[in-house]
Amino acid sequence: MPVERYFVESVLSKDDEIILEGLEFHHLTNVMRSKVGESVEVVNGNGTLATSSILRIEKKKAVLGISELVSDPKPNHQIILLQGIPRLNRLDTIVEKGTELGMTELWLFPGERSERKELSESQVSRLKSVSVAAIKQCGRLYLPQIEMKPALAKWQTPTLPIFFGDLSPKAPLLTDVIFKISEPKIIFCTGPESGFSENEEKLLIDLGATGVKLHSNILRTDTASLTALVLITHHL
Repeated sequence: MPVERYFVESVLSKDDEIILEGLEFHHLTNVMRSKVGESVEVVNGNGTLATSSILRIEKKKAVLGISELVSDPKPNHQIILLQGIPRLNRLDTIVEKGTELGMTELWLFPGERSERKELSESQVSRLKSVSVAAIKQCGRLYLPQIEMKPALAKWQTPTLPIFFGDLSPKAPLLTDVIFKISEPKIIFCTGPESGFSENEEKLLIDLGATGVKLHSNILRTDTASLTALVLITHHL
């Protein structure tokens, strides 16, 4: 990146000033030791990039002036990763790398074999922080949405194409069936570390999902989600 990039949740308008507080302010002043007059970039995760300069640095905030705004249209394709809640270290990997690779949304559900059945608000907030750090690093302007969803048994049939990782020898490769899909929005479902239960596989099939293989080898849950993301992105 040519200059340091920061994140705010507010709408970015050329007539307004940007306020950096909290962790973003700490990074600006204590990590980067930026000074008044220096240029920085600011994103809001909603498609807007502001080229800004530091107007003043106060005790707990920095005030920036906007010199240029660039808006990026939302991508036509959308890829939703539907993920059985894994261990937190693997979830961090999915969020970070998934953000870099173009994941649109991450839906987390309690799998029957998930060791952890729910996430606290602070844990979900931390995942958002991981995703924010990733968009600042990779240059992406849209922040993926992270949502908690109910167990598969409580789902209604989705209107979107849905695939899931299937270890059956008879399952087709994702690369052999994805070309048949014309919709720009796709769901890919991956189980937690121990995979899906037989009941969950039946539930997915009842929901209209197609079981597919991603590789000749058995992949870890984070590897599987990210591999599917790359393959689907290439197709779309």
